[in-house]
Amino acid sequence: MRKRILLVSLSATIIGILLFTLLVSNIFYRDIVRRTNEQLKTYAGFFDPSQPFGEEYAEAFSARLGGARVTFMDAQAAIVADSFGDLGEASRSDRAEVEAALLEGEGFAVRRSDTVGKNMMYYCVRLGEAQGGGLLRIGVEASSQTGVFIGALPTMAWFLLLDILFCLIFAWIATNAVLRPVEQLTRAVALSGGKPVACKYSELQPLAKMMNEMTGEIAEKVARVEEDRRMEKLILDSMEHGIVIFRDPSDVLLINKTAARLLRCEQGDPIESFAADPEIAAILAACEPSSVYRKIEGRDYNFRFTFPPESCVLLITDVTESMAAMRSKNDFIANVTHEMNTPLTSIKGFAELIGAGSVPPERVQGMARTIIKQSDRLANLIRSIINLSAIESDELPDYEVNVSELAAELIGGFEPKLRKKDIALKMDIEAGVKVMTRRERMVEILNNLISNGIRYNKEGGVLEVSLSGGAAPRLTVRDTGIGLSEEDKERIFERFYTVDKSHNGGGGGFGLGLAIVKKLCKRAGWKLEVESTLGEGTAFTIEFCPKRG
Repeated sequence: MRKRILLVSLSATIIGILLFTLLVSNIFYRDIVRRTNEQLKTYAGFFDPSQPFGEEYAEAFSARLGGARVTFMDAQAAIVADSFGDLGEASRSDRAEVEAALLEGEGFAVRRSDTVGKNMMYYCVRLGEAQGGGLLRIGVEASSQTGVFIGALPTMAWFLLLDILFCLIFAWIATNAVLRPVEQLTRAVALSGGKPVACKYSELQPLAKMMNEMTGEIAEKVARVEEDRRMEKLILDSMEHGIVIFRDPSDVLLINKTAARLLRCEQGDPIESFAADPEIAAILAACEPSSVYRKIEGRDYNFRFTFPPESCVLLITDVTESMAAMRSKNDFIANVTHEMNTPLTSIKGFAELIGAGSVPPERVQGMARTIIKQSDRLANLIRSIINLSAIESDELPDYEVNVSELAAELIGGFEPKLRKKDIALKMDIEAGVKVMTRRERMVEILNNLISNGIRYNKEGGVLEVSLSGGAAPRLTVRDTGIGLSEEDKERIFERFYTVDKSHNGGGGGFGLGLAIVKKLCKRAGWKLEVESTLGEGTAFTIEFCPKRG
């Protein structure tokens, strides 16, 4: 802008100087013509009528006038004498000054003389009767208007130099005076941090207002973008799933915290585990959507690769629970098949023998007892599976159950089993303990815990059942049986998992009792704990925490 101001001001002043010079030259030239006309009239007044009207006087008169051209002409404008020499007898009546003198008595003209080849100023006047009405013409050499202008050029050149210097100074002062407030305003806006700025110059206040509005809009847009980025980062980092977007394993564009933790890399770092995994490397090379399963830190994850244009998107999903559910389902089917197959095989075998009539009469009664026993076992298994299914679909409302009375009532039914294994029963049941649940659910819990306490207890052992009230009642069933290993503690609540691996219908159960207990406790929001030492015994404790609405 400073250069533009300099060029504009310099061009304007140069054009102004040229126009001014032309104008002054024209005025000066007109003044010269006027003064010369007056001078020539004065020269004409020096004419002596008494002198002979001839060549000799013409030269003498010219000398007296400082070398001016003096021409004597007769009444018809024919040259009689000329101080510049004998120029013939041709008439000069066609000359402007002569023509004017013939008509008006005097004439003046500025023109180029073809005779002498110069620019001349002529004054011509008619003389008296003594000269026969002849004409006197006096001429002096004169510059043309162009010559006057050219003569002024050196002076104009000095003015131009001074003008350039002046324009430089003016441009510097003007730009500082005009642009400095603008620069200060711009700097203030840049350093304002989005806050409004004020301007003391009224001419710049509209600009300041507009810049404040623009700054406010930009700040609002930046804030929205930052908020969107913050929300995007918050959402990505809060996701349980891992997300990675990359061009190749060495050019990661985006990765959230979950994926960074699982893959042990950060955004911008190469994913080294991909290069060391042949299956993943093959998927990346093929660029076709695929899934692979990987185990990381003891958990199962699904790696799902998709390939949008010029990139790859990896979604990492924790499938530990679903894989466990699938394994549990497979185990459930296998265990149910196995548990049902054992009694059915016995029933079918003995029934075929009896039906064939190849069994001695004295053994038929024993085989019938076995068939009845295995049928009861099969019926109990089916009932347990139905109970487990019913718990999962049970939507009936809770009501207040007196656990103290229910426990005392149910324990009486276990007297035969306790006597059979010579197990001592200790009861510490506080009266009036009530819990919000359903009676059939509490029956399942008490029957399963007490049955396990008897089944896995030692001959001559102790079974202790305690129940305490308060804000969170507690039920504990403790035995002095075989106890649990660390592996058993982790899996004891799985369906069909039993500490006793036998399936002959002897002391072992089906492995559904504790699964039912855990499901009922989880459904009600109760806390279930197990403490056990291998070879010393096991204690199951349920804390009946009040359900939160």
